[in-house]
Amino acid sequence: MEVWVRCIFLLLLQILTGGHGDILPLVWGHPRDAGKIIGGQDALQGKWPWQVSLCIAEDGHICGGSLIHEVWVLTAAHCFRRSLNPRLYHVKVGGLTLSLLEPHSTLVAVRDIFVHPAYLWGDASSGDIALVQLDTPLQPSQFTPVCLPAAQAPLSPGTVCWVTGWGATQERDLASVLQELAVPLLDSEECEKMYHIRGSSLSGKRVIQSDMLCAGFVEGQKDSCQGDSGGPLVCDINSSWIQVGITSWGIGCARPHRPGVYTRVPAYVHWIQKTLEENRSDAYGCHSRASGPHQILLPVLLAFALPGSL
Repeated sequence: MEVWVRCIFLLLLQILTGGHGDILPLVWGHPRDAGKIIGGQDALQGKWPWQVSLCIAEDGHICGGSLIHEVWVLTAAHCFRRSLNPRLYHVKVGGLTLSLLEPHSTLVAVRDIFVHPAYLWGDASSGDIALVQLDTPLQPSQFTPVCLPAAQAPLSPGTVCWVTGWGATQERDLASVLQELAVPLLDSEECEKMYHIRGSSLSGKRVIQSDMLCAGFVEGQKDSCQGDSGGPLVCDINSSWIQVGITSWGIGCARPHRPGVYTRVPAYVHWIQKTLEENRSDAYGCHSRASGPHQILLPVLLAFALPGSL
């Protein structure tokens, strides 16, 4: 009941104040710089401005997500196993904590939910990707969207990327502050082999599908965990933050030979674009980062071609 009362309070606050949240720099794919996910660290304010929390009134935070457009959030399909009724969900934009009373944050209702048709509503299923359409557009001052990759963009093993979220820090309690963790991308075939080590119940069948991406450490100890689901895995590519993965599944958290598995975003860029176009939303776009010690707004919008390559 307390969470529901706070949801109502914050919604009324947004209406009375005109719905304005924290002022963020209008630079696509570039956070405002000032460095729980198991083994991670607290993120700085404004460092990952596309990160959002998907919540249900009765339970609070259930999944992460990322802003890719003024009315669109990218997340995981399995976050909606309970229900596809959009009226049950809200998206918290801005801030570092899960508190609905946190200053400089906005709570937005959900208009619609689009789950990829390939998703089978089971563990480790392909197609674990979904789009959430917000009920009202965010203002430019309220958000900074992450860039999406080119369709089928190659992702090199060893590339160090970042995963963020409010998920469990020790396979139990949620993090109170947004966590960040640097993880290397792994070769899919090597990841497949790891998931069959030490008497895995997955023996005899393919685990890592073509639309999946592994990231993490052979020895474990650092990983995404429950509650991080749906959140972004981003890489700094050509001076822009590109979302290459969506936190999807794993066996336990931070266990040896069980790295995190993410939905491979390049495999679904066409579906994302098609969904936005069919629902009368302009295509996404992003600005590259400015060089030098100060951030500036580039005058030219750099749209990622579909298809194409990074």
